[in-house]
Amino acid sequence: MTGPITQSGHHDFFAFYSAATLIREHQPQLLYDSQALTTLERQIFPHPTGYAGYMPFLNPPAAAAVLSPLALLPEQSARLVWLGINVAAAITCGLLLTSGRDVRIRVFTTVALLASFPAFQALVEGQWSFMLLLAGLGALSAARRGKPLLAGTLIGVFWLKPPLLLFVLVWLLVTRRWRIAATAVVAVVAITIETLPWTGIASDINYIGYLGGVSLAHVAGAGAAGTTTWEGALPNMEGLIGLPATIVGQQNAIAVDLITGAIAAALVAFFVIATRPHLLERPLHRRYAVAAVALGLLLDPHLYAQDCVLIAVILAVVLPATRSLRAQVAAVITVVTVMDLSALDTLSVEYAFLRPPHLLTIALIVSIFSLVWPEKNRLAAQLLGHAASPLN
Repeated sequence: MTGPITQSGHHDFFAFYSAATLIREHQPQLLYDSQALTTLERQIFPHPTGYAGYMPFLNPPAAAAVLSPLALLPEQSARLVWLGINVAAAITCGLLLTSGRDVRIRVFTTVALLASFPAFQALVEGQWSFMLLLAGLGALSAARRGKPLLAGTLIGVFWLKPPLLLFVLVWLLVTRRWRIAATAVVAVVAITIETLPWTGIASDINYIGYLGGVSLAHVAGAGAAGTTTWEGALPNMEGLIGLPATIVGQQNAIAVDLITGAIAAALVAFFVIATRPHLLERPLHRRYAVAAVALGLLLDPHLYAQDCVLIAVILAVVLPATRSLRAQVAAVITVVTVMDLSALDTLSVEYAFLRPPHLLTIALIVSIFSLVWPEKNRLAAQLLGHAASPLN
């Protein structure tokens, strides 16, 4: 974070700073223009970066408006300010996860979360991951306290990563939490309208088209099988798409799509069949909630290691049912260990360090089957307890 920029370093913040600069210079229509972003980023670091030679801005225009004050600072200073904001968000996440508990478990959880590999990735890249986790934990807490409007407003923050917002909305609709879902949609519309004086309607229209292009890129090889709107390394993804992309190569786009689609369809079908009699129960059993988190992350087509901090949501489901300090520590260690499988996956993909690849992906798949298997599954019951968790 404080050393000189290198070509092999972490460059996601280039896109954030460039987007902020375009807002400050009243050029929001160029937020998704590769040439404009490349020009700005080369002023920061005069060498190609990323898979496509520059770092694209993948978030909605409203996010660029939020970031725009950072453009008042030099890039290195802005990076450090943004780092401080994200560290504060990460610490707040740890405290929210352990609210009302022994100070020892609060400190342990916060330190373990910050020391995880996904946390390192999120902080060094300057990504939104901890903001998303903070919003998710806040929404869960608000829903538990019977405040659906606040919960929905916080879920609107997931518009930063549209696929994640889509999966959360689907879950809310399936479980008939209409007010929360409706409020989330209203929140997205509201923030889009409120930032229009800085972003302009043209940038939002551009973003819709760009988002469609990025979505198509994921099923067309993401630049490995021809030019696409977005180009990136699919094997680095921790979602389902990363596993076949690593095994057969992302240049074999059709094979990757078929394998990914087959696994996704099987997982969704199994989850729906196994949980359908229970999804409308109030309160919802913890096993199904944890499995739903795992399924949503697996289906995310753009799940890099940094966003695996969202696995910590599982602690918000499990910790309320644990009483002893030892059980709480064990839960934290288990969840953080699963998160840190992403470090082995990164080494595997980048340096052929370990085979088979994508241990985190495989672990999430196994967790879904073990958690939602019919009631005779005693292992899941022992791990998560027989009492239900108040997830209303």
